[in-house]
Amino acid sequence: MDQSAPRPSTHDAIATSEYAMFGPWVDEVTCDDELPRLYRSYPVDFAAADLVLKVPRNIARRDARPDMDLYDHVVVLEPERLTVLCRVTGRRDPGGRERPVPGGARPAYEVTTTALVDVVAVHDVVNMLDASLTVHRADGTRVTLRYSGSARANVDRLIHLLRASLAGDEPSPTGRALLTAVAARGVPDQQVDVGAADLSLRSDYLAVARRSPQLRAWAWHGRRVVPPSGSGVRTAVRRLMHAVSPMTLHGAVVAGDERVLEVFGRHDWLVRGAAPVHSSSRLVVPLARLRGVQVEPDADYAGAERVTLLLGGGTVEFVVPSGSDAHVLALATSGAG
Repeated sequence: MDQSAPRPSTHDAIATSEYAMFGPWVDEVTCDDELPRLYRSYPVDFAAADLVLKVPRNIARRDARPDMDLYDHVVVLEPERLTVLCRVTGRRDPGGRERPVPGGARPAYEVTTTALVDVVAVHDVVNMLDASLTVHRADGTRVTLRYSGSARANVDRLIHLLRASLAGDEPSPTGRALLTAVAARGVPDQQVDVGAADLSLRSDYLAVARRSPQLRAWAWHGRRVVPPSGSGVRTAVRRLMHAVSPMTLHGAVVAGDERVLEVFGRHDWLVRGAAPVHSSSRLVVPLARLRGVQVEPDADYAGAERVTLLLGGGTVEFVVPSGSDAHVLALATSGAG
């Protein structure tokens, strides 16, 4: 053995370990040694944190190298705040490869901290392996984490903990109006019959209901084809084209309890074409943050209604069939504030 060979540095050892463990998984971090090397300068208080996660870059394992920073985010959830550390990328060349930072400096990271009282909605969307978690803030800004759809377990844990943290405040006047509308109609039986094509939506709802026993389905509907709206020659041509490639308004389950509204659906509400859609989404809105509800017909498709939730400085939107139970609930709630 060559005794004069240099010993690997601590940095090299950390890089090798990080590379060896790299994959699409969103993993929990329980101590400093498990933090990706890029973020080790940030003082994470593991004793105070409810959950710390590291989110890998969206690259194939074969494209990873030991000298790369392999994690896009570290997420730290504490009792009163959510902190997201985000890798700052360098410029990319025409081939899409990341250029070195001038001077050889390592890419830094940005820190975004959100008080939980300023979180107005959480939206998780999974479309095959492409997934994103978006935290909507009271000032209208958003914090979005992209992750692999194969790594949902720990993201679901994060959403569950966020939901529990957001459920403490009394409903706003609009939130109370929604609860009054639900009570006036009566909570339906919990069969949640959305049709065979949307059984996964029912499964998504039931999986959350098992962890949140007070959650009840308030309204639901399966997918349906919606035609272009309007009249005249242009609309007639559009309808002929839609006969070949129809527009589908996808199903949803609208649920809630005394503190939180949840909507389970697909990655998008209106999807064109005949290809199967197997995506999923979950929208979580604390009723305390709900400032208003607006309902209006979709501008392009007959039989579709756009429901906009007003959440401080921002909004979230979903689309439901005209005359559906979800539409009726939204109409009954609109105008309250």
